[in-house]
Amino acid sequence: MTGGHATVRAVLPTLLAVICILTGCAAKKEPVFATPDYHSWKKTTDVVLNYPIPGHQDRFRIPRMNDVGFTVRPSVDKGKRRWDFPEGTIIVKEVYQTSKPAPGDLPIQLTIMVKAPSDPHSQGGWLWITRDLPDGKEAVFMGNFCITCHANANEKHPYGDGNPNEEFRDYVYFVPGEGGPSSSTRPSRAAGTSPG
Repeated sequence: MTGGHATVRAVLPTLLAVICILTGCAAKKEPVFATPDYHSWKKTTDVVLNYPIPGHQDRFRIPRMNDVGFTVRPSVDKGKRRWDFPEGTIIVKEVYQTSKPAPGDLPIQLTIMVKAPSDPHSQGGWLWITRDLPDGKEAVFMGNFCITCHANANEKHPYGDGNPNEEFRDYVYFVPGEGGPSSSTRPSRAAGTSPG
């Protein structure tokens, strides 16, 4: 009988490894929200974002949004436009080291908003994510700093067009077509050129 136990002990690790592979015990692959093609996504504004702002300091920023986000259309609520971005909207904001990056400089960080109201980690219907560029890992920001700052986008504020009518903009400062050169209001910041 002891020979049978020795055989079982010798075969058991291999058997468990095979079972694990067949049943999906492998590490769960986390989703990547800033997909490799995000550079081809349209910018949400032509306003040059090179001025100080809480959370991003005085660093140059370029926000881009996937096609899902560009399908947003305002509704009217109590005489004011209301913007509710569709689920699946992804906004990737490239953050550079300085306010005036040189041509060819690369971003040092990505901050990402993903419209996912049913996700238990969402705040205001959005996941707030940062990507560490050296290792490519994305992590959901669990504090309330991002949403607290972005809540200001839903009222008058000192950025872009300033949201003079205090429209609900779904925590997005630069709703496409609002506050840029093509909108009916004049942006509060001068436009310029982007790096590279």
